[in-house]
Amino acid sequence: MVRSAEMKDLERVAEIERLSFPNPWTPYYLENALKDFFLVYDDGEVQGYLAATCRDQDEKATILKVAVHPEARGRGIASKLVRGALDAFERRGIKHVELDVKIISAGAVHLYEKFGFRIQRMVTIDVDDTSFLVMKKEI
Repeated sequence: MVRSAEMKDLERVAEIERLSFPNPWTPYYLENALKDFFLVYDDGEVQGYLAATCRDQDEKATILKVAVHPEARGRGIASKLVRGALDAFERRGIKHVELDVKIISAGAVHLYEKFGFRIQRMVTIDVDDTSFLVMKKEI
């Protein structure tokens, strides 16, 4: 089930973070994310998470990270997290949702497109030639 993250979830979230990203967030960043918008998928054990930031005054949210434990991938957990976030954003009065996704992450791009996100532009960072797609959805 999708629920709000709690402090007790952070050890498992940090494990998923380390297994999912080459430059994982530190425990400090994860703990601070709890103060804004942070969901987990818990089926008895946390299997994935979604972190976002919300600016209620601008009616805008930005999805920062979505990750699922490697052993739990392919079970629709990321979709459940995105759906849960979109529902929560709508209840909060958020009208615009954005995210950045690496251009090489075709699976992630497809996931977001399935929920109605559309590519707005491509951004290339010269440091390591990484290209991102900026995607946006109006709720």
